[in-house]
Amino acid sequence: MEDLEIIRKRSSPYSSPVVVVKKKDSSNRVCIDYRRLSKPTIFYPQPMIPPADIFQGMEKDQYFSKLDLSKGYWQIPVCKEDILKTAFVTMDCH
Repeated sequence: MEDLEIIRKRSSPYSSPVVVVKKKDSSNRVCIDYRRLSKPTIFYPQPMIPPADIFQGMEKDQYFSKLDLSKGYWQIPVCKEDILKTAFVTMDCH
């Protein structure tokens, strides 16, 4: 991932552990365990808008897009001031 410029070496006061998880096809998925970082988040649930209301609001729209999040954490940019929070630790380095 470093060679593909998806990750980069940085120093940070934060660090989350890397976890390797087996997928159904027996390949490995590299995951970062951000639970400790997310713990202070205040959960404020909002009820979902009924789908009929969503579609009714789209009746005059002409353009639609979708976001493929198959590699979501690689695709969505992080605010510069929050990049240091995404640091993770592997057995080799930080």
